[in-house]
Amino acid sequence: MMNIQLRDSQSRLLWTARIDYAVGSRVEMHNHEDYEQLLVVLAGEGQMDIQDHTQSLRSGNVYLFLRGVPHRFHFSQPTITLDFKFRVSDQNLLDCLSMTGPEGSYTEQDLLELKQWYKMSLANMREPGSFLPLRIDAGFKGTLLSLFLQKQNTRKEPYLVYSTLGDQEPFVQFLKHHYADKITLNQIAKHFGFNPNYLIKVFHNKTGMTPIQLLQEIRLEKAREYLEFTSLPLWEVAERVGWTLPYFSKILKKRTGQTPSHYRDSITNAIGEDILLEHDFSNEWRVIEV
Repeated sequence: MMNIQLRDSQSRLLWTARIDYAVGSRVEMHNHEDYEQLLVVLAGEGQMDIQDHTQSLRSGNVYLFLRGVPHRFHFSQPTITLDFKFRVSDQNLLDCLSMTGPEGSYTEQDLLELKQWYKMSLANMREPGSFLPLRIDAGFKGTLLSLFLQKQNTRKEPYLVYSTLGDQEPFVQFLKHHYADKITLNQIAKHFGFNPNYLIKVFHNKTGMTPIQLLQEIRLEKAREYLEFTSLPLWEVAERVGWTLPYFSKILKKRTGQTPSHYRDSITNAIGEDILLEHDFSNEWRVIEV
């Protein structure tokens, strides 16, 4: 069995965490001497001071802090963030990032990837592997390039809720746009101008599932994402994917063996927990609660 962990030669993810900030909490002015930071705002808002410039922190944005650049935060609303601390070893990459500016916005695809690197880092901490850190490093670097080095690219990438399927399929697109609606097989068939039985056959040929099975998968994936990365009450999570809470509980229990509350606890017990990919890395900056 190999004990060595493979890492990327250009950049390494050192640490990550989901951090939930209360109203009025803050992180005082500081800088990082030998690593970079990416702050992803999932919900809420606040204010950021970076060097001598003040600007808003907003949901839907990412903020990049390069080494040596002083910065601080203050939160005016309850805020949910993903925080990544990483080290860029390639000087050309570091020079490119230094020219982009500290603020960017993320697409739904970018956000899906950022959540994936967080969850994979958590899995690696719980059961370290030889190859997973390299996969995380390379994936995170790719997302970082997408966020800050492709700003001129007007791409509109789809949100891959059920990522094993071709998202360009009209059937898949339709269900991903309407998963929260209370739609029936007849309504789907009417939209595409097919007989319901013929629609089932076509759906199965293209996706390996019936329309309703695919709809269930999309709803379940989205519901799990709400449990993992929001603080929405369980009834609202169920409502947002077109289910009642009892039905949602039944489906999730059957699929994962856990109730929605237990599933959320199993993921969010890591909120505020340092998820280390290098054991000698120490995160020195902590939140000040009021």
